[in-house]
Amino acid sequence: MDVPVVNGSFDQPRIAPDPKKQDWEQEHYGKGELKPWYWGRTEPNSAAGVVVAAGTHRAGRADGKQAVRVDALLDADGNLAQEQLKTRLWDVRKGSRVTVSFDYSPTTDAKKCTSTGAEEQRKELGLQMRVDGKAAWQETVAAPTFGKITNAEKKEVEVGKPNWKRATYEFTAEADHPEVAFALPDVKYGKDKGKTVAKECHPMIAAVAARQRPIEVDKSHRKHTLPPAQAFKGNDRSDVGTVLGACGNSSNACTFTLNQRYSYGYYDRPRPVGEVYENCTFGEDGTAAALRDKRKVVYRERSFDSGTQAGNTQFLDSSSHDGLTEQDLSHDVSHAAPSQGPTKVPADPSQATAGKAAVHFAAAYEAVRDQPWQWSRTVTRDIDVITPKNHASWVEVSAARERADGHYTVTSTDAGEKTVHRLFITYDGPSRITSDRVFQRHGTLSPTEIERCKTHRPLPYTPEKDPVVPYDPKDGDVTDESLTPGTAVGVRPGPSPSPSASAK
Repeated sequence: MDVPVVNGSFDQPRIAPDPKKQDWEQEHYGKGELKPWYWGRTEPNSAAGVVVAAGTHRAGRADGKQAVRVDALLDADGNLAQEQLKTRLWDVRKGSRVTVSFDYSPTTDAKKCTSTGAEEQRKELGLQMRVDGKAAWQETVAAPTFGKITNAEKKEVEVGKPNWKRATYEFTAEADHPEVAFALPDVKYGKDKGKTVAKECHPMIAAVAARQRPIEVDKSHRKHTLPPAQAFKGNDRSDVGTVLGACGNSSNACTFTLNQRYSYGYYDRPRPVGEVYENCTFGEDGTAAALRDKRKVVYRERSFDSGTQAGNTQFLDSSSHDGLTEQDLSHDVSHAAPSQGPTKVPADPSQATAGKAAVHFAAAYEAVRDQPWQWSRTVTRDIDVITPKNHASWVEVSAARERADGHYTVTSTDAGEKTVHRLFITYDGPSRITSDRVFQRHGTLSPTEIERCKTHRPLPYTPEKDPVVPYDPKDGDVTDESLTPGTAVGVRPGPSPSPSASAK
């Protein structure tokens, strides 16, 4: 399946053709060099590269698209320098098989690659693609070539000749959202490599695309230990609280996208609820005597999310007990804040308080699943129980739950510059789609329980010759057998002699 590559065709920002200039003279709106958006570190225009306009003697692509000049370099240790040309393959999970493809070509910038020493600088350069900071693919790009054409003024001018080639690299993702970067490993030349190739002579790349064979869904995580939330500012990692804070800011655009591939319903592990009722009785004739009983069973389910678990933040307060009124988990979180919208609905005092980010999630979930997200649920059942002799009866519940995987995308603007935040998060809550499984169970008593059934009813001893006084469990002279249940009759301690008896 295809993996969306943000601005992989490098059409943002777009360089509009200037009708007064010929193809090879197209520049950058007269505003200087334009960097490809979202290919830098944190800011959208911080990439180490320059957009090359479309045109026969500019980008020179058959599809009429733009390209980008690679200006990212490696430092002395062979790592990416501060300025980088990189992106991330969003929503690709660790273990997925990924194929990245792109085009590369020598420069066509004849005008600026003709400065002093141009013949020396027009040379082959290595181009490297790196995945998560490691060199993955490297090839030598041919030296740029130029030719002469006659312009509209009947003058000969030098123009570049593109030589596009397609490269493909396949790898297994070693982490979620792998980082893909392009760089030039060596731009030095001359004696003792004391000179540096001019940026105008750097090669170009274009049409970056990716496909993946996704890994199977990992269902091994329990609801209280969900896969950690991962936050990003631009292409660099950030913290959960920063992204949730940006989402909660009403001046920013915040959306949630549900990833249906990694979302699923499931049954939680069965757990006992209520008491275990053990039947030790027998009939007058020694035959088994079944006991009938009515009981009220109450159990509760609530939501969890990896943002709260990873960031210890209360922005998603609806997923924790702190966001619930009077510890009542039966109310849903509203999809809109009270007293907003045309209906002006008043606040419900029994309604749980929704975090702003949680509201975006709930709205997106309902739009896809056609069912509201259920933050919590309380279930009460009246059950008739028949317990045979030497059996125990109890109730177990295997709750139906939904796990929703997706990410927040927050666009903020600071001093006219847009910054994109992303938070990949997992929610886990009670299901509205599937019913719970409630098991009414009974089984034979354990050996310890059988021995307990054979003992007499525990009673405190009352001294025979002392006045009858109210029993006080704190009286050290009286052993309260109920504090040591299961004591056999033959080994019960006798009463301690009273002070009056000892005096005689």
